[in-house]
Amino acid sequence: MTRATTTVVIMLAGLACARADVAFSGLDDRLETNVRALVPLATADCDSARWRIDRLYRDADKSIRKALEPLGYYAPIISKSLEWGDSCWHANFDIETGAPVKLRLVNIEIGGGAESDRDFQSRITAERPVPGDILDHGIYTKFKASLIRAADHTGYFDADFGRSVVTVDRDALSADIDIHFDSGQKYQFGNVDFTAGILRQRLLQGYTDIRPGEPYSARAINELYEALSGSSYFNSVSIRTEPLDTMAKIVPVNVSLTPSKRRVYSFGGGYTTDTGPHGKLGFADRRINDRGHQFDSRLFLSPVRSELNGSYRWPRRDPRKEWFSIVAGMQTEDTETSEHDTYKLGISRTRNIGTKWLETRYADIMYEDYVIADQRSTSQLVIIGASIERAKGRALSRVSNGYRFSIDLRGASDSLGSDTSFLQLRSRMKWIRSIGDKTRVLLRADLGSTAKDELSELPASVRFFTGGDRSVRGYEFETLGPLDANGEVIGGSHLLTGSIEIDRTFRDTWAVAAFADAGSAFNDADMDFSTGVGLGIRWYSPVGPIRLDLAHPLDNPDENVRIHISLGPDL
Repeated sequence: MTRATTTVVIMLAGLACARADVAFSGLDDRLETNVRALVPLATADCDSARWRIDRLYRDADKSIRKALEPLGYYAPIISKSLEWGDSCWHANFDIETGAPVKLRLVNIEIGGGAESDRDFQSRITAERPVPGDILDHGIYTKFKASLIRAADHTGYFDADFGRSVVTVDRDALSADIDIHFDSGQKYQFGNVDFTAGILRQRLLQGYTDIRPGEPYSARAINELYEALSGSSYFNSVSIRTEPLDTMAKIVPVNVSLTPSKRRVYSFGGGYTTDTGPHGKLGFADRRINDRGHQFDSRLFLSPVRSELNGSYRWPRRDPRKEWFSIVAGMQTEDTETSEHDTYKLGISRTRNIGTKWLETRYADIMYEDYVIADQRSTSQLVIIGASIERAKGRALSRVSNGYRFSIDLRGASDSLGSDTSFLQLRSRMKWIRSIGDKTRVLLRADLGSTAKDELSELPASVRFFTGGDRSVRGYEFETLGPLDANGEVIGGSHLLTGSIEIDRTFRDTWAVAAFADAGSAFNDADMDFSTGVGLGIRWYSPVGPIRLDLAHPLDNPDENVRIHISLGPDL
C-alpha cells in the first residue's frame, strides 16, 4: 500500500467515526456543559448502530433531567426530534428549564471545639448556601468538603457529619438544607522526632515552634517542612503525623531527613563590559560539624576586578532567623579612574525581621592601598555598619512583578583606630511591573551620601564612582564623578543615579528593550548629571538573563554608541 493510499484510508476512517450533530437549545453555557457531559447520546458517532441511537434517544429525556437537577432545575419541558440522513443522523432538543428550585431553609450547625475556633472558621473557604439561592448540589458538596478540609487543617481529626440532608419540594420549587457537623475534640502535638546522626537535636528543634501539648496546626507542619527544605543541610525532608493517638488526642511528628552532599564545588565564567572576561570558582562545606557550622569561599578573576572571599558561619538559637559569620577577603581593582588593593576581616550578624526584612549588622577591619589620579596612599579603617534589605520576586527567569530595596549605613572613627572618620548612607531600589502579558516597566535608583570633611582622606572603595553596565549606560565603568585640576575623575562624596526601562518579549525567551539612564557622583551641591539612552536585546537563558545594550551618551554627542554586555538576575 502506498503512502498516499494510507493517507486516504486514514481520512476515510476518520469520516466514518465522525461525531454526530446533537443540538441543545434553551440552555446557558453552564447548563449545556453539564447536559452534554451526562447525556450519552451527545457523544455517539455517526456509524453507531441504529438500534443503539434509538435507545439513547428514547432515554435522553431522563438523562437531561438528571443533568439539570444538580443545578436546581427539576421541572424542565423537553421537545425533541431525531432525523436520519444518508451519512449520519441529527438530534435536536429544545429545553425549557422552567423556574429553578430555590433554598428556603438552610440550617448549618457546627458542634464540638470548632464551634468557637476562629482558625477553623477562617479555613471554610467554599461558598456557603444561603436562603434564596438557586439549589446547586455542587455548592452544597463543596461546602461540606470545605468543612472536612478545615477540620483536618486545624486538628479535628474525629470530625464527622451527624446529619447532612437536602430535601426538595418539587411542587413548591423549594429546598431545605440541614447540616449538623460535629468536629469533636481538637488534637494536640506530641513529640517532634528527627532523624538522628545528621545535626544535633537541639539545632533541629530550632527549626520549629511546635511544642508537645500545643494545639495541632497544619500551618506549623508546612512551616517546619519549608524551613528544613530551605536550610541547605538536607537533600530530602519527609514529615509523618501518623499513627494518631485517638485516645489521648495526640498527633506525633516524625521528621525523616536525608543529608545533602556535604562539600560542593562550583565554577563558571562569562563576559561583561564592566569587568571583561571573567572566571569564578567556589567551594562550600555545608556541614562542618553537627552544630550546623558552614564554610564557603569564592574566587573571582577578571582584568578589572579580582577577589577572594571566605566566610565561616553558624546558626544561633533560631537557625531560621539568625546567623553569625566571620568573613575575610581581599580584592584588587584597576579601572580607568582608580586602582586599589583591599584586605578585609570582619564579623556580622544576620537576622530576619518579621517575614519580609533581612537585617545585617557588621564590623570590619579594612586595609587599603589605593591610587586615585595622582594621589597614592594607604588607609586603615574600622568600619561599623548595619543594613536592611527586602525583596520579592527574585528568580533566574524573567520576573513579571517584583522589587528589591536596601539601605546600608556605615561609618568609621579615628577614635576607634581608623585613619579617618566618616559616616556613609547608601540605598538601592529596583522595581519591576508588568503591563499585559509581554511588556514590563523597570525602574532603578541608587542613592549614596557621605559625611566627611576631606574627600582626599577617603580610600577608593569608600568613594562613589558611577557609569557602566548597571548604572549609567553609554559610559565606561566608573568613569563618572568629580574631576581634579587635571581633569581626572577622583570620585565623589555623594551618588545619585536613576533608570527607566521598558522591555517586551517577542519570543518565549527573547525580549527587546528601550532605556534611559541618568546620574553621577558629585561633591556637595556640584551636581553634573550624565544621561545615556539606548536599545537592547535580552535572552533569558537557562543560567539567567543575558543583556546586550547599545547606549549613546547624550551629554557627549561626539562619543560613539557604546556596547554593554551584562548578565545576572533581574533583581
